[in-house]
Amino acid sequence: MERARRRRGRRRLRHHRAPRLLGGPGRLVHVGPRQPPALLRGVAEILSREMGGSSGPLWTIGLFRAAGSLDADPGVGPALAAAAAGISEYGGAKEGDKTFLDALLAAASAVSALPDGAPAAEVAQAAAEGAWAGAARTAGYAARRGRAAYVGDRAVGRFDPGAAAVAMMFGAVAEAYGSPVRPPASYSASRVELARPGAAEPAGTKQFVNDPDDAVTESLVGYALAHPDLVVWEPGDRFLRRRQPSPGLVGLVAGGGSGHEPMHGGFVGTGMLTAVAPGPVFASPTVHQVLAATLAADAGAGVVHLVKNYTGDLINFGIAAELAQARGVVVRRVVIADDIGVDSSRHDVGRRGTGATVLAEKVAGAAAQAGRPIDEVVAVTERLLRGARSFGIALGSCSPPGAAPILALGADEIEMGVGIHGEPGRERAPYRPAADLVRMAAGELLASLAPPPGASLLALASGLGGTTLMEQYLLFGELHARLTAAGHRVARSLVGPYLTALDMAGAVLTVAVLDEELTALWDAPVAAAGLRWGA
Repeated sequence: MERARRRRGRRRLRHHRAPRLLGGPGRLVHVGPRQPPALLRGVAEILSREMGGSSGPLWTIGLFRAAGSLDADPGVGPALAAAAAGISEYGGAKEGDKTFLDALLAAASAVSALPDGAPAAEVAQAAAEGAWAGAARTAGYAARRGRAAYVGDRAVGRFDPGAAAVAMMFGAVAEAYGSPVRPPASYSASRVELARPGAAEPAGTKQFVNDPDDAVTESLVGYALAHPDLVVWEPGDRFLRRRQPSPGLVGLVAGGGSGHEPMHGGFVGTGMLTAVAPGPVFASPTVHQVLAATLAADAGAGVVHLVKNYTGDLINFGIAAELAQARGVVVRRVVIADDIGVDSSRHDVGRRGTGATVLAEKVAGAAAQAGRPIDEVVAVTERLLRGARSFGIALGSCSPPGAAPILALGADEIEMGVGIHGEPGRERAPYRPAADLVRMAAGELLASLAPPPGASLLALASGLGGTTLMEQYLLFGELHARLTAAGHRVARSLVGPYLTALDMAGAVLTVAVLDEELTALWDAPVAAAGLRWGA
């Protein structure tokens, strides 16, 4: 019976039609050598399955929009402009936000300025020159969109990597036409890392991996083998699901980049998540992964997407939700944005989703397990999140498999308000004793939360992967002291590496206001590999 259900899910995925947002009624595409629109649609279909992060869905949308433009007008300039418009619409970026859109818009403008009937080589050269000019302008911009937005003014003086990649892509096309266009000298200069006094030289790390590109998949295979009573790894569609289905209950789907273990896969189980779409290290899963997980999680009562506030996650989960709804699945979304470490940043992407993600997945899971309808599951989870705040501190960097450390911290430096992908925080500060750091963080958390006098609180101290349990309990003791000194009661606690950032030395401190209902949901039984009590 279960095998038949999975076959039906795969059949639905293989024969799905492109959604309205991808440029009109879809169809299965057979690409021919003289069919540029069909070729673009074919590439877009591949990207929707294979490329996550924010770039994957945005390029998918852009290619579908370009194909639609070429159906009506063979002009390359209008097609590039249509692609840029679609990317701007769904990604939220505009010219000057320091994204790859700056290079794409400049390429479209340069091509559109050519006379009708210009030779292909001239078109390619104009696109490449325009793209490099647009990429060069990004060096003068502060980052305002995507994960780079949290870097803000620190990015001034450097080309946006996405814009440079677009320029390189157009440059490769121009070179193929015999009109090579070289990057400006300022591009190479902007890539030079200037050494700072006291900064350690980045070095590669030794890790237990085979091929770094396969590390995430091999880890997920091992995880499923270690917990066969709890989870199933679906290798074709690349998602994890509960071993035991829950007919009639609301399904819960989360996901995001890998490297935060046990989040999210470790929280698949009774009383918590139904399915998880894991992306590559620190990169969003694809639309296809999220859709597959959503269809598998649907047991007739709808599915809630628990989504951290990162551009790639929002876009991929949003498109997958529309596709699932087109198949009759009710989907609701809860966005997690609890990280006050970026409150002083000058951008419009909002707070990041960090430690409160663990709390939201537990509370939503308990509500769903109790048989509550989907709107109630959403409402109680959103109420928890309105009263939850987090703050991260890094003592050192993290190292993705096969790569050097991300943050260049000096021997006596720490990063205050650090992100869980190694993004810089609000400031780089001198190292101080733990009591001083927690005093500052607790003050920020309480000021942002403004809990009522004598509030019951849930406090989480999660190591970020390279922090000993001894240190984590020390941090929790300091946090407990600060919260009780402020007149509140720490009614519930959680200490341990529940939300990590690979091997980062650091911690995230999370505080949430509890009421009677939220406390009962937190205490409800849970049986997942990463969290288990009362079951």
